[in-house]
Amino acid sequence: MIEKLERLIERSFDLHETIYGHLESLEPAPLPRADIAFDAGLLALEHATAALELIDSGRVSSAFALMRPQFESLVRGVWLAHAASDLWVEKLSQPLTLAAQRQANEGPMLAEMLKQLETCPEAPAHIVAQLKEYRDVSWKVLNSFNHGGIHPLSRSISGYPPKLIYDALRNSNAVLALTTQLLSIMSGDEKNMSPVRRIHSEFADCLPIIHGSSR
Repeated sequence: MIEKLERLIERSFDLHETIYGHLESLEPAPLPRADIAFDAGLLALEHATAALELIDSGRVSSAFALMRPQFESLVRGVWLAHAASDLWVEKLSQPLTLAAQRQANEGPMLAEMLKQLETCPEAPAHIVAQLKEYRDVSWKVLNSFNHGGIHPLSRSISGYPPKLIYDALRNSNAVLALTTQLLSIMSGDEKNMSPVRRIHSEFADCLPIIHGSSR
C-alpha cells in the first residue's frame, strides 16, 4: 500500500499540473455571478494543492484539515453559480469591510446551500449528487480535523495508515476535478469542457467519484 500511495501522490502532482495548464488561459464570463463563482473555485483549487503538498511532506493532519474548506469552497462556488439569489451574489462580491462581513455571516451554511442546489432546476444534478455523497461520507471526520477533535489527536499517537491517506487524497482529487469543471463552465465557453473530459479520463485512477460525471 505504501508504494500505491507514493504512486498516487506522484500522479496527483501530474493531475494538478495538467489542471493548472488547462486553467491558466481561462477567465470568468463577464457576469458578476460567474466572476464570484470562479473566485470560489480558485480558492478550492488552492486548498487542494496545499493539501497535496502537505501530504507529500508528511504533514497529514494539516492536509486533512484543508479538505473541509476545499469542499466548502467548491459547494459555495456551485451554489453561487446556480442557486444563489442575485442579492447574495452582490453581497459576496463586495470589498471586505466590517459591514460586508456581517452580511456574509448571515448567508446559508453548507447544508442549506446543498438543499437549495437540490431544488434548483439549473444546477447539474450529477454534480449536486456527488457533493451530497461526499458530505455524507466525510463531513464528521473533516470537522474533527478542523477542530482538533479525536481523529487528529488519535492519529498523532497511532500514525496514519497509508490506506487512509490514499483514500483521502483520492477524494480530494475528486473535489479538485469537480472544481475544474466548475471553473471551465464559469468561463462561459463550452469548448473549455473538452479538456476537462480528457483530464477525467487520463486520471481516472486518481478520481473515485468522478467517473462518468463530465456531461
